[in-house]
Amino acid sequence: MKANRNLKERIGYLVTASSAIGAIVFSILVSQKGILWGEIGLSRWMYENTPNFIDVLGDIIDAPITDIGAPLLFIAISILVYLSWGRYATIGIVMAGSMTGLTRISDIVERSGPNENFIFYNSSFIYGDGGYPSGHIVYAIMIFGMIAYLAEKHATEQSKLLVKCSMGFLILLNLWTRISGLHHWPGDVIGGVLLSTPAFLIVIWLYNRVPWIIERSPKIHKLVFGSDN
Repeated sequence: MKANRNLKERIGYLVTASSAIGAIVFSILVSQKGILWGEIGLSRWMYENTPNFIDVLGDIIDAPITDIGAPLLFIAISILVYLSWGRYATIGIVMAGSMTGLTRISDIVERSGPNENFIFYNSSFIYGDGGYPSGHIVYAIMIFGMIAYLAEKHATEQSKLLVKCSMGFLILLNLWTRISGLHHWPGDVIGGVLLSTPAFLIVIWLYNRVPWIIERSPKIHKLVFGSDN
């Protein structure tokens, strides 16, 4: 058991380091190249071949993850997590929420978003219209991913699979429709994944160490774990 845990930790460290390095390298590449090989063709194919109802679902989920909607959605999710899984789980979702500050670095590469003519314009960037990386992807992976992780830890056996599949679907829906809906080039989405992956893994690493961190303070420990489900 201990050997398996150590192996998982080593894999986690490797993935965290690799994705962080990958994010840096990929961001530099995008900033230098502007548009990468294959992005225009892939965007066109996804736009032309995605069923309409998928893009409609993408538009529905798009609104709550905008600058105004995202904080409200996060507050609602935090309250629901608290009521369902207790204070410890709430600490986890708050930690993940703090990492969504990475969405503020979206548009670090100010490139314009795609258009129906699939022409890349170097100088037509407007804040909030495209930009690298995709803030929606960062938010989706951090928040929906953390909900899935918390479900694995705290949900009942009856609801665990449903919550995890639902969150996985929302993440995949965002990954796809940010491109098929012509909100972002594929590279913006890849950049969002690369940037959020190490942040997500760091949150999980810290979350699993919260009991050890606060055990030195019996009052805080009781406050966090005394009323959990």
